[in-house]
Formats: sequence, C-alpha cells, structure tokens
Amino acid sequence: QIDYVNRLSALARDKNMPVIWTYVAYMDNADDAGVWGTRTDTENSLQNIKEGGARAELDPRLEVDREHDAVINKRMASVFHDSLIPSLLIWHKVDTVILTGGSTSGCVRASAVSSLSHGYRTIVPEECVADKHEIPHFANLCDIMLKYADVEPFAAVADWLENHPGCAPIRRARGVGF
Repeated sequence: QIDYVNRLSALARDKNMPVIWTYVAYMDNADDAGVWGTRTDTENSLQNIKEGGARAELDPRLEVDREHDAVINKRMASVFHDSLIPSLLIWHKVDTVILTGGSTSGCVRASAVSSLSHGYRTIVPEECVADKHEIPHFANLCDIMLKYADVEPFAAVADWLENHPGCAPIRRARGVGF
C-alpha cells in the first residue's frame, strides 16, 4: 500500500497537483474529540492519539515533501470536516480527488461521501487503501464503488495521472505595497 501511495503522490507532484496528507490527533484532555471521543475508551481509542505524540505521526515510509505537500490534522473521519481541505481544493481549482488511506470502512468511506457531496469526481485506487479486517474493507470498497467514487486499480489511476496535462503553477505575490 505505501509504495503505491508514494508513487501516486510523486506523479501528482510532477503534474503540479496538490498533495495533502492527514493525520488524527487531539488535545491532551481530548476535549476536541467531541462525541467521537466517547465511542470507545481503550488505549488505542482515537481520542488517545495526542498532538505531538508518536501515534500522531505519519508513517515514516511515506515520502512527504514538506516544502510542497500540505500536512493537516483532521479530527473526524472525513478529511473535509472542519478542515482546510475544501479551501485548498478550491484554491488549486481541483475537480478530481484521489483518496488513499488506512481505514476503508472509516476515513476513506467518510471522505469519499464528503468528496462527492462537495461536487468532486472521486477516485479510490484499490491498492492504496486498507483496513484492520478484510470483510469491512471489501464491503466498503464495493459500497464506495456503487455509490460515491470510482474504485480503480492502481495502474489505471497512475495512467490517468501520467496522461493528465497537469496544473499551472500558482503565482504568489512576493510583497504588497500600498
């Protein structure tokens, strides 16, 4: 899964497309976890992932370009919920979202529903998503494919990216004078 994600993110960067990574982390007292923080209470519960802690870090095997890529803390299943992602996608004039991730039945599914709800064509590369258990993984991939997104083999998504004309660089003002 990680190698495929790295290959897709490199292809997107080569085309000047935004690459966005997300992680989950909460305040020490978990007050920002809301109701989600009351669903379970084990050592591995999401509300026990603390900002700055080891569990909040992205997998070190991911090839994150910290000068180019956006790294955003999300607090709910969907990457769209109360995050900067909608603004980033609008700024970059994005019309298609490619989702990868480690919880097909949770974050990937919620993000696919939100992406469609925001009006984006959404693609989920099969080899770039996973879950704790095989049954919910495949059941949710099927449901995502039927209702919310194009579930495609990695090769088809990579081919689409390779043949995409790319995005124009965004010109930024270097200073504003009055």
